[in-house]
Amino acid sequence: MQDEAFDVIIIGAGINGAGLFRDLCEQGLRCLIVDKGDFGAGTSAAPSRLIHGGLKYLETAELRLVAESTHERNRLLRNAPHVVHPLPSMLPAFSWLRGTGAALRTLFGATNAPRSRGALLVKIGLALYDFYGARDRVMPRHRLFSRRTARRMIPALTERVTAAGLYYDAVVTAPERLVLELVEDGLAASPESMACNWTPLRERQAHQLVFDRPDGRQLTATTGYLVNAAGPWIDSVNARLGEKTAFIGGTKGSHILLNHDELVRQLDGRMIYFEADDGRICLVFPYNGRALVGSTDIPADDPDRVRCEEDEVDYFLESLRQLLPALAFSKDQIIYRYSGIRPLPNSESDVPGLISRDHSTPLLDETPERPFPILSLVGGKWTTFRAFAEQVADQVLDTLQRSRIRETGALPIGGGRDFPSGPQTRDAWLDALEQRTYLPRARLETLLTRYGTRAASIAAHEAVAATAPIAGAPDHTEAEVDWLVRNEQVVHLEDLVMRRTLLAITGQLTREGLSQIASVTARALGWDAARTDREVGRLVDRLAGSHGVCIAA
Repeated sequence: MQDEAFDVIIIGAGINGAGLFRDLCEQGLRCLIVDKGDFGAGTSAAPSRLIHGGLKYLETAELRLVAESTHERNRLLRNAPHVVHPLPSMLPAFSWLRGTGAALRTLFGATNAPRSRGALLVKIGLALYDFYGARDRVMPRHRLFSRRTARRMIPALTERVTAAGLYYDAVVTAPERLVLELVEDGLAASPESMACNWTPLRERQAHQLVFDRPDGRQLTATTGYLVNAAGPWIDSVNARLGEKTAFIGGTKGSHILLNHDELVRQLDGRMIYFEADDGRICLVFPYNGRALVGSTDIPADDPDRVRCEEDEVDYFLESLRQLLPALAFSKDQIIYRYSGIRPLPNSESDVPGLISRDHSTPLLDETPERPFPILSLVGGKWTTFRAFAEQVADQVLDTLQRSRIRETGALPIGGGRDFPSGPQTRDAWLDALEQRTYLPRARLETLLTRYGTRAASIAAHEAVAATAPIAGAPDHTEAEVDWLVRNEQVVHLEDLVMRRTLLAITGQLTREGLSQIASVTARALGWDAARTDREVGRLVDRLAGSHGVCIAA
């Protein structure tokens, strides 16, 4: 048994926990972050993959949240340019004036969301969105198009459209990698800190916390401050710590990915952010060669059993048929489905979409039996994780009587550090790497796009290691997989194919390719044949049961 003392312990290595871990480590604190699963494997692996300012939050008058979100979106485009990219977005309107009165009622506290958002409302909303996104602006302002122009841009768009706004948000191409890179940045800033995945909390013994490590050992730790960043598991973690809370009243958000070349072609890099017939907001946009469709907003309270159900799939497909009647949609186009529970605050609202996405930090003071406070991170959204982390870190630092020594607003993340942003800088960076590794230029382009400046280390490894392309995913190699396994805290095979890479979600995983990946992983981690078979079986079952992916033998 290992005894360790930390300034702060964070339970939950999703985006909120990872962001806070990095911030506190940058301030010189010794921190421990643990998760019962992999880094970023819970709710943080199930977002719409948007980095956005929260256009719909204008309807609920959460103007501070919109201002913060648009600012943080702009910062992420600069700090993580390898995984966060601009996303032009079309917002169709199906009338000119409808919805204005309902929007005003919602703005002043009505409990029903507005329906039939007309072109006037769209224009006002996008103008406000531009206003709040003015700080550190990196993208164009919105435009409003006529029906004819909108249908010329997307020919399959329904003739019912009256007008369409075009505005800009952003997409995160690999959210799970961004979580991992935040954790690793924290470890680099504070080498005495620790980050442990697949390490659940076993129990609290007076002032000590006992965790189970994946290798069968236990980690016993003490701290002066505990942060519960377990998302939808917050109340269950508090219960294990001996505290009864009811902070979370989450909602389920589901998504599907379609293999639909014509849809991707017509979208041409744009998202359509649209109102379904029942008034709910849906979206569809290109994602790594597929079309991502989402999302639902359904009350749910069991994050361990959440999955995208058939009625949600039917809802998505029917909504697409109404929006794009010239295209055909069917279930056999679905290559992946996923779902997660948003850790929203308990709310009396009967309209899930009106529950605030803002964050809060309820505090349980220390007691004689528990000599450390417990701060729970409730709510929040992907886009604002850095600002949330900064606010919480300042609160923790104040309690521990420590000072902030580094700001994070302009701090690059992972492979975004020293990223070659302009065409000339990019060419020079690739030229230098090509001269060192002798790898084909196209391969280096792929690695830079996928991993940012970490591509240099992966390319150097690939240049000297025996390698072959992965079957079904020829733009991935065995040497690339080997580097990821050896350098990115892979514990299970699912960590690699579901989070360190996009192989599963983009439908590139074949049985032959999986066998290759498993063999590479087994050699790197010293697995025997029995362990390797168990890992493959575990992954195949997980993909089939939770994501609708069948990998034939």
